[in-house]
Amino acid sequence: MNLSSIEAKLLALAAAGFGRTLRSFDEVLRATSVIQLDSVNVFQRAHLMPAFSRLGAYDETEFESWAFGPAGTRKVQEYWAHCATLIAPEDWHLFQFRRDENRGRPKFIERLQQHKKLANWLKAELASSGPQLVSDFEHEQNKRKGDWWGWSDVKTVLELLWFQGDLVSDGRTNFSRRYALPEQVGDLPSSNLTRDEQRRELVLRSVRNLGVGTIDDIADYFRFYPSEIKHLLAELVADGSVLETKVEGWRRPGYVVAGVEVPGEVSLGERNVRLLSPFDPLVWRRERTSRIFGFDYLIEIYVPEAKRQFGYYTLPILAGNDLVGRVDLKHERKQGVLDVKSLWKEAGIEKAELAGITAGLKTELKLAAGWIGAQKVNPPQKGNWALGRI
Repeated sequence: MNLSSIEAKLLALAAAGFGRTLRSFDEVLRATSVIQLDSVNVFQRAHLMPAFSRLGAYDETEFESWAFGPAGTRKVQEYWAHCATLIAPEDWHLFQFRRDENRGRPKFIERLQQHKKLANWLKAELASSGPQLVSDFEHEQNKRKGDWWGWSDVKTVLELLWFQGDLVSDGRTNFSRRYALPEQVGDLPSSNLTRDEQRRELVLRSVRNLGVGTIDDIADYFRFYPSEIKHLLAELVADGSVLETKVEGWRRPGYVVAGVEVPGEVSLGERNVRLLSPFDPLVWRRERTSRIFGFDYLIEIYVPEAKRQFGYYTLPILAGNDLVGRVDLKHERKQGVLDVKSLWKEAGIEKAELAGITAGLKTELKLAAGWIGAQKVNPPQKGNWALGRI
């Protein structure tokens, strides 16, 4: 099987949920398998963006209830699937191998042995009082210090217990995780699959979510090393579940699920310009983003301000089937303003084409402003892409 570069791009877009009508958060999660969490809130938190990119403006309180609410309303679970991510509860069992691996890590064993009394106390507190935030625990060791990103011993132990599955997430309050004992959040499926069977299913899921990808792309989706999954990918190719393909311009083989049909087009419909999160699965692996879209992308949060080329936290702009630019947005909440700090278009966009994209971008920015509760959009202060009055 051979794919042109355009066909690879169409497969990637379609697999990520673009070009079809998605109607719910559940459908967005089914298209991506994971929704990555991130605390940066200069415009909007990253986990809120994939649904906005695919559904449009929605009620944020409905998402908060779906993602982080009490057990009766929450439809997802949280675990380290890519990074800290939301996953479907029915996928919980696919990460049992990772919880088991964490349980056996020397660093985990050493730290939990060191804080054995504290760990037992925390579990007893949860058993008696129910799910709690780290700030709810009244303990002399719940004081921030320099180790582990400034975490207190209480936070460190809670996280270790969460990573190995002794504790689970009961949602979040103001983006702070509520820790719980597994039995306090309802039934989470246990796995009757072997370690390799769990990982094999995740590899197959990665190929499906990507549309087409190299072994490095596939490994990255659920945070494997390529060497960990090489034999599993070979098994999937051998049994016909996955096909190896040559992709125009790629130096390494690509992989697609058997029976996949390359769409003739991927239309974004009337909303023909979309803002993407830096952590959207479509773009989160930067080398793949460059290979498929010819779009070199870097988040410049950790770049000194004087050395930033595009802005602090730029969002990729999807127009039609291409990434056409990036925009650095800031929500000035007190002023009720969405501030376009900078806006940059990619080279090679024809003037006639740019006019239509610009109109679509203005519409998307006004939609985004209304979604976050801003009454005004300020035009860009920097960049090579003028918008005029918005």
